[in-house]
Amino acid sequence: MEKFADIIEKIKNQKIIDPPESFADHVMRQLPDQYPGILFAAASFVHHLYNHALALDGDGSNGLTSRECSFYFFITGFFYMIIGIILMMGLQGIGSSMAAMEWIGLQPHLTIGAAIWLLALGVLLMLNGSVGIKAARYGTMFYVFFAVVNGILMRQYLHVPFAGVFIIGFVATSAFMGVMLSRAVKKVELRTV
Repeated sequence: MEKFADIIEKIKNQKIIDPPESFADHVMRQLPDQYPGILFAAASFVHHLYNHALALDGDGSNGLTSRECSFYFFITGFFYMIIGIILMMGLQGIGSSMAAMEWIGLQPHLTIGAAIWLLALGVLLMLNGSVGIKAARYGTMFYVFFAVVNGILMRQYLHVPFAGVFIIGFVATSAFMGVMLSRAVKKVELRTV
């Protein structure tokens, strides 16, 4: 550092200049209004949710905030929304000639319903009140219950080898996501007590 002492001294002696009030607005106006393509739009949406979730709220103490927890619900709901749309497009190509299409054909709609449910729970958590936390806790339990029941009902319509393994994987991952969301809600609840 000694060899840079003269540079450091020059920096210290520089006059401090505050940027004009409109500097940030000027820079932001020069950026494009939206990203081209659906992939970039989805990335922008997730990035916006992430930034909003990590914005300071409360006293800034350690622990999970309701905004961070709501981000978890938003990202899980967004994941389910993408899966539901992909399932809907994929099952349209198969057609309704399969006997299993009765319950299997409902899966895209159920997945999108789960996405809307999780997004709604995320919005309730954004309200940052005890009612939102309670609703998220019970709503997450309902989500886990629904995932297990859906897997059980799906079993009778799948007549493929190792269908049981696939259903166990489906139910286990859905329940695991629900348990992780429930634990996050519990951390928020403990923080607000």
